[in-house]
Amino acid sequence: MAFQKIKQINWMEMSGLLVGVVSTVAVMIFSLVLYHYLNDNGVIKVKEYTLHSKFEKALGLRPGTRVQISGVDVGQIKNMKINSDGNGVIMDFAIRQEFQPLITDSASVYAIRDQNVISARVINIDIRNGKGSILQDGDTLTAGKAQDIETVLETTNDLLGRVNRLIDAADTLIAMALDTGTTMGALFGSRALYDNLNRQLFRLDEITFIGKNVLKKTSFLLDTMKTDVPRLVSRANEITDNVSNLLDDFKPLPGQVTSLLNSMDSTVGRVDNLVTDFGTVTTGLQDFMNTTENTLQSADDLMNGMSKMWLLKGNIPKHDSVPFVVETLW
Repeated sequence: MAFQKIKQINWMEMSGLLVGVVSTVAVMIFSLVLYHYLNDNGVIKVKEYTLHSKFEKALGLRPGTRVQISGVDVGQIKNMKINSDGNGVIMDFAIRQEFQPLITDSASVYAIRDQNVISARVINIDIRNGKGSILQDGDTLTAGKAQDIETVLETTNDLLGRVNRLIDAADTLIAMALDTGTTMGALFGSRALYDNLNRQLFRLDEITFIGKNVLKKTSFLLDTMKTDVPRLVSRANEITDNVSNLLDDFKPLPGQVTSLLNSMDSTVGRVDNLVTDFGTVTTGLQDFMNTTENTLQSADDLMNGMSKMWLLKGNIPKHDSVPFVVETLW
């Protein structure tokens, strides 16, 4: 198999194209660098707003330090000054306005190294998923602890200092305990402390034994309640059902009593009417008898008068021939 000869490239003919490509790339790089330079120096203005925060220290930070959210540049440190009372550093952040909806009052800001332990510090804003009210121009961000190796070493150094102080205090206590000339040494050197400690341990053992007995009795009581309470509850439910049924049986009774009272009321009314009618009849009968008695009395008076006349004097009987009707009746 024969190899074909590769055609040689004439670089002289391609020189114009290469010059054009290199020039275009150089212009693009120059334009990008110029844009960032002008943007960092404030020549090219973008819409920004200002947020404030108070840091304990500003080591490794300066005006122009980048401010990021999740690794994305959103602004820079605009100004730094020591607080008026000398406690902490006040920082002003220039944040691009397009990221304002993400930064709320629940967000916190802290210093961090964005690449490795030796890279420059940047400011990171933890937006906490945007919960809370959106911060406006001039509001304050909550500052947190820096999350870098320096902070870890500083915290570790503080912790070691506290441990060292604890060790020194323990050494002092041990020295005092060994020195019989001190109160603590005399206390540890005598048997009173051990006797008192032994009594307290004996009391603690006694309390523990009593507590165990109480727990056993409580367990027995709970087991009894677990067994008997359901039956008691069942019996109570049964009694409740019986009482409910009894109350249901008693429900018609008030109505029946009411009907009986109404009937008695009607009967009493009828008897009252009958007595009234009987009184009326008796009164009429009494009036009739009184009228009849008056009539008979008048007739008797007439007969007495006629008997005194000389013409009829011998023919009228001496006594009443017709007795009074009233006297006969009564």
